[in-house]
Amino acid sequence: MKWLFFDIGDTLVNEWVPVDHIIGQFVREANGLGYNITMEDVRSKFVQSYSNYIASPMQYAISELVPSEEDRAYIKPRLKFQKELEEPYAEARTVLEQLGERYRIGIVANQSPGTEERLVKYGLRSYVDVIACSAEQGLSKPDVRLYQYALKTAGAEPSESIMIGDRIDNDIIPAKSLGMLTIRIMQGYGRYQPSTGDQDTPDYTVNDLNALTALLL
Repeated sequence: MKWLFFDIGDTLVNEWVPVDHIIGQFVREANGLGYNITMEDVRSKFVQSYSNYIASPMQYAISELVPSEEDRAYIKPRLKFQKELEEPYAEARTVLEQLGERYRIGIVANQSPGTEERLVKYGLRSYVDVIACSAEQGLSKPDVRLYQYALKTAGAEPSESIMIGDRIDNDIIPAKSLGMLTIRIMQGYGRYQPSTGDQDTPDYTVNDLNALTALLL
């Protein structure tokens, strides 16, 4: 194996704080309209969303917990995902540094504009050789064309490449369909997505980034 391709959200970067922040926004807005919704109510809907492969967990939570269409229309535009609250996992830099001594490293991720700048801010950019992100390429996972772009840019063959990510739908299935090896990392809400067959079963599963060094070095 020569190349490791990483997802970003809940793989290298912890999205729990901004996700919980927007959940808190929803709870405050809804309860301001007379509802009695708790943070745990919304988190449970997020788990249900991921468990059933429902695309937008927040939209699902709103539709499930707020029956009034008028109230939903009031709440939705008031919610804002605070991306600046994201932080890299504490071990991300060390793990990338160690893995970078043996492999070349790429990114394949669905991200808003400014991915490279954020990687610089996180102290991770210097370990990354290739970046393929949705905002810059106009393609979003699970579209295999984003993976094909990353492989072509890297000059890498699927058979010599590993995809590492938290989600079955966006990371494991498309990478496996191209012949890449896959490692699922059980972080964030993505860990609640179930595998249902060989086509979506990762080759390896780890609980956190630190486990990658034992597996790959």
